[in-house]
Parts: sequence; structure tokens; C-alpha cells
Amino acid sequence: MKLIGILDGTPLPVGYRLAFLTIFYREPLLRRIEREEGLIRPEWTVLVCLAYRDGLNARDICEITEQPSNTVSRGVATLLEKGLIRRAPDPEDARRSLLCLTEAGRAAYGRAMALFVEGEARMTACLDEAERATLIGLLDRMARAVPDWKTLPPYAEAPDT
Repeated sequence: MKLIGILDGTPLPVGYRLAFLTIFYREPLLRRIEREEGLIRPEWTVLVCLAYRDGLNARDICEITEQPSNTVSRGVATLLEKGLIRRAPDPEDARRSLLCLTEAGRAAYGRAMALFVEGEARMTACLDEAERATLIGLLDRMARAVPDWKTLPPYAEAPDT
């Protein structure tokens, strides 16, 4: 692999490694689910969110994933056409629609998620059980700290002057 040598020379020892692992873990699986399930990334993103919690709306999915609204809207529209999700009016706010997986959507999600589970097992096979537990614990701590650091520079937008 051409870029593996950069692991020792990057000024981003954590960020680069996370990105490197994400690319080599996620991208081949996304290409495979596109080939096998006909699902592209925005559709998969919506399915993942709805598998976690039915009854979300498109704005919720944008907030969860940091994806732009046009990307999420495109995924929602295509999944509706494919019959993998359904839309229902929000009983608390008639201006909003709630999204839910259909049986076909749950099945597609299950088949695709099985590939990601297998991929994660292969990716972490070089670790023993204790190392995997430590890694999960550290990543969990970092993930739960996102609200603390994402409001700080360089993530926070500059105040209007």
C-alpha cells in the first residue's frame, strides 16, 4: 500500500489513522452494497439511521450524520421509490413527515449490515479480546466527547463581525 508509510510521518497521528482505517474499511463495503443491493451512500446512511430509530425525519438524519439536507433528501426520495422506507405524517407537527423502514428495507439493511459486521471482524482480527475492548472503550470516550470539542476552534464558526 503506497500511503501506509505516512503513518509514521504525519502530523496527525490519530486523525490520519482514523481516516485511513475508515477508507479501507468502509469504501469497499459501500461499493459492494451498491453492486449487490443497489444502495448508494445517501440511501445507506438513511437506512442505518432508521434501523437505529424508526420515526426520524430528514432533518434528524442530517443532524445525526452531518450530511447536507440535499444529500439526505435524495436518499429519502430514492428509498421511498424503492419501497424500502415509508413516510407518515408526524402526529405532533403536520408540517413534518416521519420515516420508517418497511420489511423490505429492514431486510436490505440486514444483508448490508452483515457485510459491515464481517468487515469489522476482519479489520480487528489483529487485536486480541482485551485490545479490542480497550479500543472500543477509547473510541467510545472520544465519540462521547464530540459535543465538547466540536464547538471549539477550528470547528466553531467565526463570529459575525
